[in-house]
Formats: sequence, structure tokens, C-alpha cells
Amino acid sequence: MAKKRDGREGGMYWDGVIEGMPVFTVVAPLERVKILFQTRRAEFQSIGLLGSFNKIVKTEGVLGFYRGNGASIARIVPYAALHYMAYEQYRRLIIHGFPGIGGGPILDLVAGSFSGGTAVLFTYPLDLVRTKLAYQVNN
Repeated sequence: MAKKRDGREGGMYWDGVIEGMPVFTVVAPLERVKILFQTRRAEFQSIGLLGSFNKIVKTEGVLGFYRGNGASIARIVPYAALHYMAYEQYRRLIIHGFPGIGGGPILDLVAGSFSGGTAVLFTYPLDLVRTKLAYQVNN
């Protein structure tokens, strides 16, 4: 998490969201093939990585690589917001509840772990939608 406390927390949040969207879009083809491998789609596992790319292009076109990408991008905004908000709240609770801890990497580790878990808990349905969309294959 960003450590700057200069009053630009909202700006840093939106900067991260805007920077994250192109990354998800660039990685989307690999994510799609990964999901097809993980879900044990036999027709994709038997032909390997390059064969899977070719099969998607032939059966679904280039846009087939981006199936589920919209849900993935839609998940970024609430995930980042919840993660950032929860991190600050958990950090504050830990500092007030355990004054002997002070600052440092342990505080950041615990607050980051709890905030990441909180964000995933609330955005998991969107992740499930993304996976189900990416799992579908046109024949």
C-alpha cells in the first residue's frame, strides 16, 4: 500500500485503478488460457499453450481472449477501494488496540493481510463471474 499521507489518498486510489485497467487488459489472454487449463478443459490441456491460443483465435476470434475481462476490470474498483479503506482502518485499530507495536513492517503485514482478506471476501462474487465467463468456450 502507498505510504504517503499527504492528503492525496483519493488521488492515489484512482491513479492505481487507472493504471491497473490496462494491465488487466494486456494480461487477459494469458488469464483466459490459464482459467481453461485450471478448470481442466480437456480440449485445451491436450493441445498446450500455443495450441490453445490458436484454438481460441479460430473458434472465437481475437475478442475471445477478452471474455470475462469486463468483469475483471469492474472488480478492480471495489477491490481497490475496500482494500485501501480496510487497510487504513485495520492499521488504526491495531495501533490503538496494541500501542506497544508501534509502526513498522509487522504492523503493515498484519493490516495488509486483514485488508486483503476483507477485500477478497466482498469482491469474490465478481471474481466468480469473471471465471465463469472465461470458462465458456464457443465450439
